[in-house]
Order: sequence, then structure tokens, then C-alpha cells
Amino acid sequence: MEATVTVKGQITLPKALRDALHLKTGDRVLFEELGNGAYMLTPRTTDVQALKGCVSYKGAAKTLQDMEAAILANTESLS
Repeated sequence: MEATVTVKGQITLPKALRDALHLKTGDRVLFEELGNGAYMLTPRTTDVQALKGCVSYKGAAKTLQDMEAAILANTESLS
């Protein structure tokens, strides 16, 4: 894919790339230098909703008390 740099130094990412990266208006991207003039483009998200479904749990729902007890037990095991 190819994009053109405007006189303002801006580029428009091709739609196929935006779709592949699930980018929408206002999203931020990170450009990381890999060497030899190559860069990696990584989407950056601050939208917590984007994390929905990234971890699965198959079991009974936990109560707030269950979660607090688990945190406390884990904290004590680190001491």
C-alpha cells in the first residue's frame, strides 16, 4: 500500500490499512523504528471498551468480596 505526504506533512492511511488495524477517526498510532529505514505502525488505544473480550473467563461470576479476597491473598503471597 502507498500513501502520499501532503505539504503539511500529513498522510491519509489507505482504507484497507485502517480497516486491518481497526482504526477510526481520532485514534492514535505509534511509529517505531526497526532499523534500515523500516518502521512499524502500531495502533494506540485509550478506549477501555476496545479491551472487551480480550480475556475470557468461563465460570461463575465473582462478587466484589471474592475479588477483594483474591487481591489480598495475592498481595500477602508477595510479602
